[in-house]
Amino acid sequence: MAIFTNSKDTLGAITPTGAVESVWSRLEPLLTAGQLRSVHLFGIPLVSFIKNPLTGKPDIMNDEALNDHIVQAVSLAEVETGMQIFPTQHQEKHPFDAFLFKSLGYFMLRNRPVVSIQALSVVPANGVSIYSVPLDWIETAHMARGQINIIPINVAVVGSISSGTTSTAGGAYFLSILGGQRWIPAFWQITYTTGWVDGLIPRVVNQLIGTIAAIEILSLLATTYARNTSHSIGIDSMSQSVSTPGPQLFKVRIEELLLKKAMLVRKMKAMAGLLIVSGEV
Repeated sequence: MAIFTNSKDTLGAITPTGAVESVWSRLEPLLTAGQLRSVHLFGIPLVSFIKNPLTGKPDIMNDEALNDHIVQAVSLAEVETGMQIFPTQHQEKHPFDAFLFKSLGYFMLRNRPVVSIQALSVVPANGVSIYSVPLDWIETAHMARGQINIIPINVAVVGSISSGTTSTAGGAYFLSILGGQRWIPAFWQITYTTGWVDGLIPRVVNQLIGTIAAIEILSLLATTYARNTSHSIGIDSMSQSVSTPGPQLFKVRIEELLLKKAMLVRKMKAMAGLLIVSGEV
Protein backbone atom coordinates (compact mmCIF):
# COMPACT_ATOMS: atom_id res chain seq x y z
CA MET A 1 0.00 0.00 0.00
CA ALA A 2 1.37 3.44 -0.91
CA ILE A 3 1.71 5.91 1.94
CA PHE A 4 1.88 8.99 -0.31
CA THR A 5 -0.77 10.39 -2.63
CA ASN A 6 -0.27 10.11 -6.38
CA SER A 7 1.73 6.91 -5.96
CA LYS A 8 1.89 3.69 -7.90
CA ASP A 9 2.39 0.50 -5.90
CA THR A 10 4.33 -2.64 -6.62
CA LEU A 11 2.56 -5.56 -8.24
CA GLY A 12 1.32 -7.45 -5.18
CA ALA A 13 3.14 -7.56 -1.85
CA ILE A 14 6.86 -7.27 -1.23
CA THR A 15 6.87 -10.33 1.05
CA PRO A 16 6.22 -12.85 -0.36
CA THR A 17 6.98 -11.25 -3.70
CA GLY A 18 3.85 -10.55 -5.72
CA ALA A 19 1.42 -12.00 -3.18
CA VAL A 20 -2.10 -10.56 -3.43
CA GLU A 21 -3.89 -12.70 -0.86
CA SER A 22 -2.92 -15.19 1.85
CA VAL A 23 -4.62 -17.06 4.69
CA TRP A 24 -1.55 -16.61 6.90
CA SER A 25 0.13 -13.32 7.70
CA ARG A 26 3.91 -13.14 7.29
CA LEU A 27 4.02 -9.64 8.74
CA GLU A 28 4.11 -8.53 12.36
CA PRO A 29 5.00 -5.45 14.46
CA LEU A 30 8.60 -4.70 15.36
CA LEU A 31 10.17 -7.07 17.88
CA THR A 32 9.50 -6.17 21.54
CA ALA A 33 11.79 -6.44 24.54
CA GLY A 34 9.75 -9.35 25.87
CA GLN A 35 10.02 -11.25 22.59
CA LEU A 36 13.76 -10.61 22.43
CA ARG A 37 14.16 -12.04 25.91
CA SER A 38 11.94 -15.09 25.39
CA VAL A 39 12.91 -16.03 21.82
CA HIS A 40 16.56 -15.04 21.38
CA LEU A 41 17.82 -14.89 24.99
CA PHE A 42 15.79 -17.69 26.56
CA GLY A 43 17.23 -18.95 29.84
CA ILE A 44 20.03 -16.37 29.93
CA PRO A 45 20.02 -14.09 33.00
CA LEU A 46 20.59 -10.55 31.77
CA VAL A 47 22.61 -9.62 34.83
CA SER A 48 26.15 -8.24 34.99
CA PHE A 49 28.62 -10.50 36.82
CA ILE A 50 30.43 -7.43 38.14
CA LYS A 51 28.61 -5.56 40.86
CA ASN A 52 27.91 -1.87 40.56
CA PRO A 53 30.44 -0.12 42.87
CA LEU A 54 27.85 2.50 43.85
CA THR A 55 24.97 0.18 44.77
CA GLY A 56 26.88 -2.99 45.58
CA LYS A 57 24.43 -4.91 43.38
CA PRO A 58 24.84 -6.31 39.87
CA ASP A 59 23.28 -4.24 37.09
CA ILE A 60 20.25 -5.74 35.35
CA MET A 61 19.44 -5.15 31.67
CA ASN A 62 15.85 -3.90 31.77
CA ASP A 63 13.27 -3.50 28.99
CA GLU A 64 14.38 0.05 28.24
CA ALA A 65 17.93 -1.15 27.56
CA LEU A 66 16.62 -4.03 25.44
CA ASN A 67 14.49 -1.65 23.39
CA ASP A 68 17.56 0.51 22.76
CA HIS A 69 19.41 -2.57 21.47
CA ILE A 70 16.45 -3.41 19.20
CA VAL A 71 16.51 0.09 17.67
CA GLN A 72 20.26 -0.17 17.13
CA ALA A 73 19.80 -3.64 15.63
CA VAL A 74 17.36 -2.20 13.05
CA SER A 75 20.06 0.18 11.82
CA LEU A 76 22.66 -2.60 11.80
CA ALA A 77 20.29 -4.88 9.87
CA GLU A 78 19.83 -2.17 7.23
CA VAL A 79 23.61 -1.79 6.91
CA GLU A 80 24.18 -5.56 6.75
CA THR A 81 21.54 -6.17 4.08
CA GLY A 82 21.54 -2.87 2.18
CA MET A 83 17.73 -2.78 2.60
CA GLN A 84 15.43 -0.15 4.07
CA ILE A 85 13.16 -1.67 6.72
CA PHE A 86 10.79 1.16 7.63
CA PRO A 87 9.09 3.46 5.07
CA THR A 88 11.51 6.00 3.66
CA GLN A 89 10.99 8.30 0.70
CA HIS A 90 13.97 8.80 -1.62
CA GLN A 91 14.86 11.12 -4.45
CA GLU A 92 17.72 10.24 -6.76
CA LYS A 93 19.04 11.38 -10.12
CA HIS A 94 19.82 9.04 -13.00
CA PRO A 95 21.52 9.83 -16.30
CA PHE A 96 19.80 9.58 -19.64
CA ASP A 97 21.35 6.57 -21.32
CA ALA A 98 20.23 6.01 -24.90
CA PHE A 99 20.78 2.25 -24.69
CA LEU A 100 18.73 1.90 -21.50
CA PHE A 101 16.08 4.30 -22.80
CA LYS A 102 15.60 2.21 -25.92
CA SER A 103 15.31 -0.84 -23.63
CA LEU A 104 11.89 0.48 -22.59
CA GLY A 105 13.28 3.07 -20.20
CA TYR A 106 15.13 0.65 -17.94
CA PHE A 107 16.02 1.99 -14.47
CA MET A 108 17.57 0.23 -11.47
CA LEU A 109 16.81 2.12 -8.25
CA ARG A 110 19.52 2.27 -5.60
CA ASN A 111 17.44 1.57 -2.48
CA ARG A 112 15.24 -1.46 -1.84
CA PRO A 113 12.73 -2.94 -1.35
CA VAL A 114 10.68 -0.42 -3.30
CA VAL A 115 7.04 -0.29 -2.28
CA SER A 116 5.75 2.60 -4.43
CA ILE A 117 6.83 5.28 -6.86
CA GLN A 118 5.67 8.89 -6.75
CA ALA A 119 7.35 10.54 -9.74
CA LEU A 120 9.69 9.99 -12.67
CA SER A 121 10.58 13.38 -14.08
CA VAL A 122 13.05 15.22 -16.26
CA VAL A 123 14.75 17.68 -13.92
CA PRO A 124 17.71 19.70 -15.22
CA ALA A 125 20.39 21.37 -13.09
CA ASN A 126 18.09 24.24 -12.05
CA GLY A 127 15.91 21.76 -10.12
CA VAL A 128 12.72 22.61 -12.03
CA SER A 129 10.73 19.67 -13.38
CA ILE A 130 10.09 20.18 -17.10
CA TYR A 131 8.39 16.86 -17.80
CA SER A 132 6.83 14.06 -15.72
CA VAL A 133 6.29 10.58 -17.07
CA PRO A 134 2.71 9.44 -16.36
CA LEU A 135 2.58 6.88 -13.56
CA ASP A 136 0.40 4.76 -15.86
CA TRP A 137 3.42 4.35 -18.13
CA ILE A 138 5.69 3.03 -15.36
CA GLU A 139 5.86 -0.76 -15.17
CA THR A 140 6.17 -1.90 -11.54
CA ALA A 141 6.18 -5.69 -11.91
CA HIS A 142 9.79 -5.89 -10.67
CA MET A 143 9.86 -2.67 -8.68
CA ALA A 144 10.30 -4.38 -5.29
CA ARG A 145 13.77 -5.43 -6.50
CA GLY A 146 14.46 -1.90 -7.77
CA GLN A 147 13.65 -2.29 -11.48
CA ILE A 148 11.21 -0.03 -13.30
CA ASN A 149 10.53 0.49 -16.99
CA ILE A 150 8.71 3.06 -19.11
CA ILE A 151 6.09 1.39 -21.30
CA PRO A 152 4.07 4.10 -23.06
CA ILE A 153 0.38 3.37 -23.54
CA ASN A 154 -1.95 4.91 -26.12
CA VAL A 155 -0.82 8.51 -26.68
CA ALA A 156 -4.44 9.56 -27.14
CA VAL A 157 -5.12 9.20 -23.40
CA VAL A 158 -6.89 12.33 -22.18
CA GLY A 159 -5.38 14.49 -19.46
CA SER A 160 -2.38 16.57 -18.55
CA ILE A 161 0.65 14.55 -17.55
CA SER A 162 3.24 17.09 -16.53
CA SER A 163 3.73 20.54 -15.17
CA GLY A 164 2.42 23.25 -17.45
CA THR A 165 0.24 22.30 -20.38
CA THR A 166 2.21 19.42 -21.90
CA SER A 167 -0.24 16.86 -23.27
CA THR A 168 0.24 13.12 -23.47
CA ALA A 169 0.95 13.27 -27.19
CA GLY A 170 3.38 16.16 -26.68
CA GLY A 171 5.10 14.22 -23.92
CA ALA A 172 5.49 11.22 -26.17
CA TYR A 173 7.12 13.43 -28.80
CA PHE A 174 9.45 14.89 -26.16
CA LEU A 175 10.58 11.39 -25.19
CA SER A 176 11.11 10.42 -28.82
CA ILE A 177 13.55 13.26 -29.54
CA LEU A 178 15.84 12.09 -26.74
CA GLY A 179 16.95 9.27 -28.98
CA GLY A 180 19.35 11.72 -30.63
CA GLN A 181 21.48 11.89 -27.47
CA ARG A 182 23.53 9.00 -26.17
CA TRP A 183 24.12 10.07 -22.58
CA ILE A 184 23.09 13.02 -20.39
CA PRO A 185 24.20 13.10 -16.72
CA ALA A 186 21.68 13.47 -13.88
CA PHE A 187 18.80 13.84 -16.35
CA TRP A 188 16.02 11.89 -14.64
CA GLN A 189 14.77 12.46 -11.11
CA ILE A 190 12.93 9.60 -9.44
CA THR A 191 10.90 9.88 -6.24
CA TYR A 192 9.96 6.59 -4.59
CA THR A 193 9.34 4.89 -1.25
CA THR A 194 11.10 1.90 0.27
CA GLY A 195 10.35 -0.34 3.25
CA TRP A 196 7.30 -2.02 4.70
CA VAL A 197 4.31 0.19 5.49
CA ASP A 198 1.59 0.09 8.15
CA GLY A 199 4.15 -0.57 10.92
CA LEU A 200 4.39 -4.25 9.96
CA ILE A 201 7.56 -6.05 8.85
CA PRO A 202 8.22 -9.65 7.75
CA ARG A 203 8.81 -12.18 10.51
CA VAL A 204 12.17 -13.07 8.94
CA VAL A 205 13.24 -9.43 9.31
CA ASN A 206 12.32 -9.56 12.99
CA GLN A 207 14.41 -12.72 13.26
CA LEU A 208 17.44 -10.85 11.91
CA ILE A 209 16.85 -7.86 14.18
CA GLY A 210 16.52 -10.11 17.22
CA THR A 211 19.62 -12.09 16.27
CA ILE A 212 21.75 -8.96 15.90
CA ALA A 213 20.44 -7.52 19.18
CA ALA A 214 21.11 -10.79 21.01
CA ILE A 215 24.71 -10.92 19.75
CA GLU A 216 25.36 -7.37 20.97
CA ILE A 217 23.77 -8.06 24.38
CA LEU A 218 25.63 -11.32 24.96
CA SER A 219 28.91 -9.68 23.95
CA LEU A 220 28.33 -7.00 26.58
CA LEU A 221 27.49 -9.58 29.25
CA ALA A 222 30.57 -11.62 28.34
CA THR A 223 32.85 -8.67 29.13
CA THR A 224 31.58 -8.63 32.73
CA TYR A 225 32.90 -12.20 33.11
CA ALA A 226 36.30 -11.41 31.59
CA ARG A 227 38.19 -11.38 34.92
CA ASN A 228 36.45 -14.38 36.41
CA THR A 229 38.02 -17.46 34.84
CA SER A 230 39.54 -18.82 38.04
CA HIS A 231 40.32 -17.90 41.61
CA SER A 232 41.69 -19.61 44.73
CA ILE A 233 41.32 -19.26 48.50
CA GLY A 234 44.03 -20.37 50.92
CA ILE A 235 43.96 -20.63 54.70
CA ASP A 236 47.14 -21.95 56.36
CA SER A 237 47.81 -25.28 54.65
CA MET A 238 44.37 -25.56 53.08
CA SER A 239 43.39 -24.08 49.71
CA GLN A 240 40.53 -24.22 47.26
CA SER A 241 40.59 -23.35 43.55
CA VAL A 242 37.51 -22.59 41.45
CA SER A 243 37.51 -22.29 37.65
CA THR A 244 34.70 -20.71 35.65
CA PRO A 245 34.18 -20.37 31.90
CA GLY A 246 34.55 -16.59 32.16
CA PRO A 247 33.65 -14.77 28.94
CA GLN A 248 33.50 -18.16 27.16
CA LEU A 249 30.20 -18.74 28.96
CA PHE A 250 28.28 -17.26 26.02
CA LYS A 251 30.66 -18.37 23.25
CA VAL A 252 28.54 -21.23 21.90
CA ARG A 253 25.35 -19.18 21.79
CA ILE A 254 27.10 -16.23 20.12
CA GLU A 255 28.61 -18.52 17.47
CA GLU A 256 25.17 -20.01 16.75
CA LEU A 257 23.69 -16.54 16.42
CA LEU A 258 26.47 -15.41 14.08
CA LEU A 259 25.77 -18.36 11.76
CA LYS A 260 22.05 -17.59 11.86
CA LYS A 261 22.70 -13.92 11.10
CA ALA A 262 24.83 -14.75 8.06
CA MET A 263 22.08 -17.02 6.73
CA LEU A 264 19.34 -14.43 7.27
CA VAL A 265 21.40 -11.65 5.65
CA ARG A 266 21.89 -13.80 2.55
CA LYS A 267 18.18 -14.62 2.38
CA MET A 268 17.14 -10.99 2.71
CA LYS A 269 19.64 -9.81 0.11
CA ALA A 270 18.36 -12.46 -2.30
CA MET A 271 14.78 -11.35 -1.62
CA ALA A 272 15.62 -7.76 -2.60
CA GLY A 273 17.86 -8.69 -5.52
CA LEU A 274 20.96 -7.46 -3.68
CA LEU A 275 22.83 -10.77 -3.46
CA ILE A 276 25.87 -10.77 -5.75
CA VAL A 277 26.97 -14.21 -6.94
CA SER A 278 30.26 -14.65 -8.77
CA GLY A 279 32.02 -17.67 -10.14
CA GLU A 280 34.40 -18.98 -12.74
CA VAL A 281 33.49 -20.48 -16.08
